[in-house]
Amino acid sequence: MLERAALHQTRYRTPGVSPDARGVVLGQLGAVLFPSLDRLVAFLRAYGDEGSLDEILPTLTIRQLRTPLNTKELLLTLTAESSYRMDRIAGVAKLAGGLVFTGTSRHFVKYRDSVSPLGYDVRQLLDARGDVVLYHDTFQQPYAYEREIAFRELVFKLQPYRRPVDEDETPPKLWASAELGIGGAILTYLFRWQIEARAALAEWPPSSAFDDKPRRLHLFDISEAPARVARLLASLPGVHVFEPFGKTVAVERGYRHPIALESCASIFPDDALHLFLGSGEVLVASPIPPFAPVRSLVRTSVGIDDPTLAATGAGRDETWAMRLPLKLTYSSDPWRAVIASAVPRAKSDWLGRMLYALPPRVLASLQIAATEDYFYLLDRTGIEGVPLGTFFSEVANRIYIPSGLKLVPAVAPGVLEELVSVQGAHIFFHPHPQGASAVPTAVPESAFGPASRSALRESRASSVQAEPLRIETADLPLLAYDSPTRFPMWGLPDGEGEG
Repeated sequence: MLERAALHQTRYRTPGVSPDARGVVLGQLGAVLFPSLDRLVAFLRAYGDEGSLDEILPTLTIRQLRTPLNTKELLLTLTAESSYRMDRIAGVAKLAGGLVFTGTSRHFVKYRDSVSPLGYDVRQLLDARGDVVLYHDTFQQPYAYEREIAFRELVFKLQPYRRPVDEDETPPKLWASAELGIGGAILTYLFRWQIEARAALAEWPPSSAFDDKPRRLHLFDISEAPARVARLLASLPGVHVFEPFGKTVAVERGYRHPIALESCASIFPDDALHLFLGSGEVLVASPIPPFAPVRSLVRTSVGIDDPTLAATGAGRDETWAMRLPLKLTYSSDPWRAVIASAVPRAKSDWLGRMLYALPPRVLASLQIAATEDYFYLLDRTGIEGVPLGTFFSEVANRIYIPSGLKLVPAVAPGVLEELVSVQGAHIFFHPHPQGASAVPTAVPESAFGPASRSALRESRASSVQAEPLRIETADLPLLAYDSPTRFPMWGLPDGEGEG
């Protein structure tokens, strides 16, 4: 069994142990025995949260042991270096349910505790077959090595667990993966809303012989994404949003890996991208595919067969009598200042149902005006909360054109205000079906009112007659005392009559 180490002891029976500068019995290695895998993971998680696993990874070894009773346990070994490091390891290991030992090669003795501050030694070595022998104050037992578990393999096999996230706050950097069918739409969406992002196309070989083509995914590197964009991407099928926990590693948003990945960055090389999904799958893109800004990947309409029209002319010193009409044409510029919407009269039922579902914040800032053909909606904070009708962008003060279109010739906002000289009105340019000149529609400012007031009917209260409640106090019965009888309460009045 064990015996307490003494400060004056010069020779120890345990091979390879000796006192350090503090007098603590220490071997070249430290060992921690765990009864199950979840206790080992709990130790690694606690140690990584409070420190850095990269400090112990160069010499860390995890082995699965088999006892003489054919039960399995796990042994973690690492270089002891000093009693200061072993004290920290012992504190975290005991919290996770592990037993701490120290030794050099095959024999490991229990590490010091409060009962023996200098450590322990053995009275006699156990002569038994085994790859490693552990000496504790309650047992001494040989173990056989069954297999070694690589730390990187363990990290990649652990499945992330769910954790709550604040939907209104997003980290400054997000990654996302998307299937090919929806990746192109996300490119256009990010470009339209001027979100700083880069995109790449990653490819993996077929996972089985039944797949006839490789797997391809769009990867997005998004910076400073608004909370609404992160919520939208996470809700799309085929899209996964990741929160980075290092330079080349990220975990799906809404999940957390059982081990602090930022504390073991050395197992993730810089030339590969590691994305941990909540389902337990790990996407490793090695090497990292080239990323490009989304603005350079958006599709544009270019025709190389159209002839180039060029003509020469000379200037004339005459008054220019030409008058060009304003027309609307398609534009690839991102949408800006989308604050209005026009809903046709035919969709009035849809508009009424939508008003029931709008949140109070959107309904409070929404204004509405009704004409013979359209319902015009205005929201200075952004009309995106009302998914109905044709969106309009403000190009000048109170002048709106359909989002995705532009006026030609290009007109400065100040000049446009002078051309449309309708005071106190909102001007809406509606596209003509045959592509003719755009005729603006003027809606008076007085016609707009709060949607919560304009859409609701007046509720009148009906009056009813009400009278005050009369409370009458009943007279207390009078008791008459007589000579004692067998039934003293017999014959008392009951409030309604005698008897």
